[in-house]
Amino acid sequence: MRFITAFYQENYLTVMLLAAFAVLVFMNRATDRKVHILFAVAMTMTLGIAILDQIEEWCDFYQKPVWILYVKCAMVYTIYPLILLIESLVTLKIKRQVLYALPLLVNMVLLCINACGIDLIYGYHADHSYFGGTLNFFPTLVMLFYEVMISREAIRMMQRSDRQRGTVLLFIVVASVLTVVLEWLDYVTGYTDEICALSLLVYFWYIAADDQQRVRDQLYQTRLEAERNKNEMLMAQIQPHFINNSLMALRARCRNTPEIYDSITKFSRYLRSHFDALSEDSMITFEREMENVEAYLDLERDNYGERLEVEYDIECDQFLVPALSVQPLVENAVRHGIGTYEKGGTVCIAAHRLNGKYCIEITDDGSGESDITQQQKKRKGIGIENVRTRLQTMCSGVLEIISSEHGTTTRILLDAEQEVQT
Repeated sequence: MRFITAFYQENYLTVMLLAAFAVLVFMNRATDRKVHILFAVAMTMTLGIAILDQIEEWCDFYQKPVWILYVKCAMVYTIYPLILLIESLVTLKIKRQVLYALPLLVNMVLLCINACGIDLIYGYHADHSYFGGTLNFFPTLVMLFYEVMISREAIRMMQRSDRQRGTVLLFIVVASVLTVVLEWLDYVTGYTDEICALSLLVYFWYIAADDQQRVRDQLYQTRLEAERNKNEMLMAQIQPHFINNSLMALRARCRNTPEIYDSITKFSRYLRSHFDALSEDSMITFEREMENVEAYLDLERDNYGERLEVEYDIECDQFLVPALSVQPLVENAVRHGIGTYEKGGTVCIAAHRLNGKYCIEITDDGSGESDITQQQKKRKGIGIENVRTRLQTMCSGVLEIISSEHGTTTRILLDAEQEVQT
């Protein structure tokens, strides 16, 4: 009972971290089975090290044979590099796994020879005191080998734009190495197990989160494809050319009524721009997207009259955006930022470079009392989230909403790589 109490007192944090890890593993059972098994083994080994650390005190207290300490130390010197090997197998794409495990195998052979009483790596005196052998550095060297390999892969990931995974791996390596160095310098004591458990918890959490994000992206792509198929089916049913020809025929009969003639012309242009955009599978130029926006605004000016003012501040337009990504935001600004206010207002559409990125801003100056309904608020939120998801999925774009007492600014940020190649 005494040693069980001592175990919990000295390893409470380790046990809690491993318990959190176990809960995380259980809650993410859909993750790759191989990854699941490897992490479960590593978790069990970490707990095993914490238990083995108590054996030395147990042997001293009960004066147990010294061979027990030899076995305990051999297991610890084997488990630590083995955990790093498991992390490497999860992290790296290793083709020749047997060769990669060779340093660990050599370490295990040396430990077996050491257990025969040669004391190459370590030894114990009759009073249970520990002493290092000629090759005492070798287990640490093996661990350093795997740490260097993981660090190298982390740096490569960061160079390949996989910065999140690379940063997590680099944190794990730095935390582990720093702990070993500080313990060697006697600045901290007894934190190796905790850092090992923390590393496993952090990396598995990242893998689980990344896997969930990938599933969400796949689900969104499926929904996007279904929506695209639905649009194609609707377009096939409504026959855009038939609609356009009919509008042109109606327009021709209204030449003596300029207002109706112009309205039909604007509506035809709006429909044509949307039909073209819906048929696009790839990104389009911002210039072309602005044609959709202007076709929409031409119609809304007829609806709102002098209540709607539009300003443009376009410094650049030679970059790519998803089709119908700006127009829905302009529509939100007009209908909810201007249309629900009695005095109306101004919508400003700007495009410029900001901190190395392309920045599109749609600003309305709506203020005062609004008569927007809850249903309109819901539709507005859905529209914004759809645009945000499409931007993130198709071009890693970011959508920001900045509200103030003077109105609302919707900002799209796109990487410079979306520039049109001329």
